[in-house]
Amino acid sequence: MTRDEKHIARLLFKNKVYESDKQSYEDFFIRVMQNYNANFEPVKPQGKYGDRKNDGFDKTKGVYYQVYAPEDLPSKEGDAIKKLIADFDGLQKYWSKRGFSIKEFYYVVNDKYKGNYPTLIADVYNISQRNNITAELFRNKNLEELFLGMDDQKIIDIIGFLPDTMDIQEPDYSIMTEVIKYTLQSEVNDSCEKIPDDPNFDNKINFNSLSKSVSEYLNAGRRQAYVISEYFSLQSNFVKDDLRKSFSSIYQKGISEIPESETKNDELFFYIRNQASPRNNVAVHNAVYILMAYYFEYCDIFETPEIKNLTLFE
Repeated sequence: MTRDEKHIARLLFKNKVYESDKQSYEDFFIRVMQNYNANFEPVKPQGKYGDRKNDGFDKTKGVYYQVYAPEDLPSKEGDAIKKLIADFDGLQKYWSKRGFSIKEFYYVVNDKYKGNYPTLIADVYNISQRNNITAELFRNKNLEELFLGMDDQKIIDIIGFLPDTMDIQEPDYSIMTEVIKYTLQSEVNDSCEKIPDDPNFDNKINFNSLSKSVSEYLNAGRRQAYVISEYFSLQSNFVKDDLRKSFSSIYQKGISEIPESETKNDELFFYIRNQASPRNNVAVHNAVYILMAYYFEYCDIFETPEIKNLTLFE
């Protein structure tokens, strides 16, 4: 698949997640898992006995999944914890007594990409510790990771045929736009916690001869980079990697297009901002500054003193 096709496939996947609850989400989860793992076996409910607390498993590896997908997860935290404990106890009681090895247990929660409460995370961890097995929450970002790692035919089998990208007029489905929208909608962190100074961050600014105004934009963005970290914690690795490639590509293109001058790196900074901004307004630019500070710190745009020095000595 091309990069644009993969973006569309991911959006269609997320739409499936958003529109699915209860049994429809469980059916979707099973479809993805069957395409991902030939050894995955769904468990059909058996009358009053149900599925014996096992929605699907890979008996060759001792891996079990139980799905929880209410319509409104935030209001169901207590129910989620009760179901987690009851499901695992029921799983052990039935399957272990019949000779099935339980090595891994995944509590599949349709979190709608919003994350889960710490109490639920802690209770899953406690199951792991008490039973000496791997036990973890399995979120939509984990399911998306499996989905995007499949070959093209399996992806199409799950979400259907992709629309022709050539027929889409001015598409606005990029991950860059998605993360900017998330940033614009994020609440301000009123914490008084002081963000520690980072000598490497400041050294990189000085090394690239960036002006005071650019430095202020980057440092202001760095103070709000927690928003980007929160966003990535809810998404598959595909998202972070795609954005890294986007910024690196814009940066390299700017280097080749902007003529050499004393202010080239300042011009390059604003070139990246303009290329990454879906709209030309202050709010969008401020969101992009946060992204730029994040990738500046992680060495995906502009040069670092270490890399430059290594080059000089080769």
